[in-house]
Amino acid sequence: MLYVNEKKLNSICLNKDNFAVLMDFDRTLTSKDSLGSWSVLENPKFMSKDFRIEAKKLVDTYYPYELDYSISNNVKAKYLSEWYYKNMDLLYKYNLTKSILLDCVNDCNAKFHDGCKEFLDYMYKLNVPIVIISAGIGNVIIELLKKYNCFYPNINVFSNFIQFDNDKMVRFSDSMIHTSNKSMSVLPLDLQTKILSKDYVLVFGDLVEDLDMAKDIDFNRVLSFGFLEHSIKENLAFYRQSFDIVLTDGSSFFDVNDILYKLQAN
Repeated sequence: MLYVNEKKLNSICLNKDNFAVLMDFDRTLTSKDSLGSWSVLENPKFMSKDFRIEAKKLVDTYYPYELDYSISNNVKAKYLSEWYYKNMDLLYKYNLTKSILLDCVNDCNAKFHDGCKEFLDYMYKLNVPIVIISAGIGNVIIELLKKYNCFYPNINVFSNFIQFDNDKMVRFSDSMIHTSNKSMSVLPLDLQTKILSKDYVLVFGDLVEDLDMAKDIDFNRVLSFGFLEHSIKENLAFYRQSFDIVLTDGSSFFDVNDILYKLQAN
């Protein structure tokens, strides 16, 4: 099902040079039943059972906070920071290597939303800048895009990256990105300037917090797409208030592409 703010849509006219794209990754580019970029590393062929048990305990403890809109953003940010740092500690504890990471990606069945590859191909052909800001693992995200032949030169990924030295994991990114602190402030100034120079910015996410990627951009210049595929009945009204276009079960990037074609034809 597709829910569209027709008034907002009718106020926008796109051409290949006047817009840019800000995107989440997990459950936005990937489908609702896909492995997340952290979960890709929980492959029993390459990581131990003890690692997977401890990782699941962290998900069971902290994931409900990510979806809870009854708590303040500050409280949520505290819990999410704890979750990500504990996840990092687990990867150190169980000796993740670059080789294991690549094996996990190559073996996984992570899936993109229907029409996603076509959308990325379309944006590449138009040379539209795409910035992915993700609370996942950047190394996994890039390898997945490569795996499915859609890591195009117009795509920039800002996420939590693992640094390796001679295959050994040595450190994570200096700054942690989680769902409650996403913003364009993580981008280098030249890329911020490039995005802000566009007439319009398209924002894609599966959580309302993903809208913070464009929080410093004038509302009238932002067209937002929200994928709502869990607890639809409970969250639909909230998502429709927050996003210009809400995509629920059965919706896909094919719907997004149809909208973009129409906006460019106006």
